[in-house]
Amino acid sequence: MTAKATLHLLDGEQHPSGFWAEEFAVPYQIFRDNGYEVDVATIGGVAPTPDLTSIDPEFLQWVRPQGSENRDAENAAEYIRVIESTPQLEHPLRVEDLTEASLAEYDGVYVSGGHGAIGDFPKSDELAQLLRWVLASGKPLATVCHGHTSLLALRDGEGHWPFEGYRMTAFSHSEELVTNMAGRLPLILEVELTRLGALYEKAELIWDSHVVIDRNLTTGQNPYSSKALAETFVKQLASA
Repeated sequence: MTAKATLHLLDGEQHPSGFWAEEFAVPYQIFRDNGYEVDVATIGGVAPTPDLTSIDPEFLQWVRPQGSENRDAENAAEYIRVIESTPQLEHPLRVEDLTEASLAEYDGVYVSGGHGAIGDFPKSDELAQLLRWVLASGKPLATVCHGHTSLLALRDGEGHWPFEGYRMTAFSHSEELVTNMAGRLPLILEVELTRLGALYEKAELIWDSHVVIDRNLTTGQNPYSSKALAETFVKQLASA
């Protein structure tokens, strides 16, 4: 998970940010309900901060597809309950302390999102190394929304991006354009992934759920994809 509570925008603003609550709380609960123990890790072992808009029921109407059921107040309360009852968020592991041997003890790795991830995921050599070990092991790997920024810095021994030619989805340019940070973000994830060689795809309807599996990588487009992504990932874990 991202350790960043703000995101440095192109105009110099330190914009309040963090992890997106739905992208943690929904998968976490699904993983636990399916019998998995879940550890949380951040860069530096910093306790992650939820993006306050992601637990604001008045805001959640803007990050789900038009015509979807309005359970925003109920969902926000559930996200808060899960966050407040998860001690791993208060004392996360340090990504820097994870080793290839310790990774072998896990069934898979899930990378949560939120705009905060733009600020620390692409800059961490240790996170990139962790994901290289995941790829080498063949373990299932899942990322959602801006969690894909963790993939950007990876290169193999010949300088190639290891996900070139993979089908994947991620937070779309059209979704970025309707945020209040449009035109000021350090990067546009859809553009970066496509430039590196990903075969990008997205839902037909903005904010709708979309999940893609290619080899051991499972990707989700946006917050509304969190449930389907987690359910798909559980199946990947079971068959690994």
